[in-house]
Amino acid sequence: MSRKIDIYQKGIDYLDQDEIEPLDSIRLPKYKREVVDIPARILNHWDKMELMINKNPGGATYSFSLVEAFWLKLIQKLRVYNLPLNLIKQLKLELCKVRNAEDFQSIDKLDAELLASMSKSLTRAEIEKVLKSTEFRDMLNKMKPTVLESILLDLIIMRYDIRILFNEMGEMFLFNNERPYNNDTDLKKLKVFLGKSYLNVSLFDIIKDLIKFLGEDECSASHNILSEEEAKVLKHLRQDDVSRIEIIFDKEKKIIETIKVTKKSSVSNFSRIQDLILRNGYQDIIIKTQNGIVAKCESTTKYKLDTE
Repeated sequence: MSRKIDIYQKGIDYLDQDEIEPLDSIRLPKYKREVVDIPARILNHWDKMELMINKNPGGATYSFSLVEAFWLKLIQKLRVYNLPLNLIKQLKLELCKVRNAEDFQSIDKLDAELLASMSKSLTRAEIEKVLKSTEFRDMLNKMKPTVLESILLDLIIMRYDIRILFNEMGEMFLFNNERPYNNDTDLKKLKVFLGKSYLNVSLFDIIKDLIKFLGEDECSASHNILSEEEAKVLKHLRQDDVSRIEIIFDKEKKIIETIKVTKKSSVSNFSRIQDLILRNGYQDIIIKTQNGIVAKCESTTKYKLDTE
């Protein structure tokens, strides 16, 4: 629970740094077709099939928000499993429904603890009173968050393990692996899904696809999909010559202090070894020889992160 509260706190701190509201941020159309890496002919077909969240005006250049990019990557994933387009369209209709105030008025123990962690003076009863207030209802009526937008914010801020379950009857169930299901109707439906064959699609996989196509820097700087430290680690992992990465973690401060990246190098003479030495860098070099010839060389560079 403490780890989940830490994640929640980091997400809220990040959002508080920006004047743009979270919903406005993920609704802003800023990504071109090339970024999501889907051919125009496929997008045009999906548009004709009414699978797009927003219909594209004839001949207009495609431009997508983070929500739309997430949805397009989800369609791609579902098509890999040969789900029919009519079932995907049905899913879109469900996910594009606007959530109302009643959806937020009943909170479980996890919600209460997370919200209480942000304000030590509020009890669960007081939190529920806020959620049932006229002001909260008016705010939701103005924002009109959809189910899909709520899911995306949960994935980004809370890092929830959310999945979509499909059975052979074409029925769907949104499953959060980290939440208790206290509603009898939801529990009964979940037992039906788990008792028979079903397709389990992880929405966190879609987040990983977005990171791949949007890039680590974009996901860190423009959204809270990645922290700055996570972005740096992933960028190093994508390098072909990296053989090992070590992360030095400060348990007390709960931050990554240093990343140690080890690369294997092919060298045949002393001058090449000199080239491996970084000026003003933190680096360890291990050289192994055989019969007087350099057989193996590894260089480890230490990247000190800004921990302030």
